[in-house]
Amino acid sequence: MTHTTNCRRRSSFTDDAAHALRMAEERAEIAGRRYGIFSAGLGRYRVARVAGNPAGALEIVTPSWSYDAEYRAQKAGEAA
Repeated sequence: MTHTTNCRRRSSFTDDAAHALRMAEERAEIAGRRYGIFSAGLGRYRVARVAGNPAGALEIVTPSWSYDAEYRAQKAGEAA
C-alpha cells in the first residue's frame, strides 16, 4: 500500500515531514520571512511564520532574501 500525503494547504497541516519542509521553504522564499515547522500531534506537522527563536520549532527555515531589509531600503530611498 502506498502512503499518500494528507495535507490541508490552507491551514498548513500535513502528515509528512518532508512535505512540511518543502512548504516552509516555498513560503519563506515567497514572503521573505522565516517559517518554522512545529509538531502538531502524533505524526502531524504545522508550518507557520515565526518571530524570534521559538523553543517549540522543530526546524526554522530562513529565506535567501529579507522582506524587512528590502522594505527598509525602499523607505530609505524614498526619504532621500
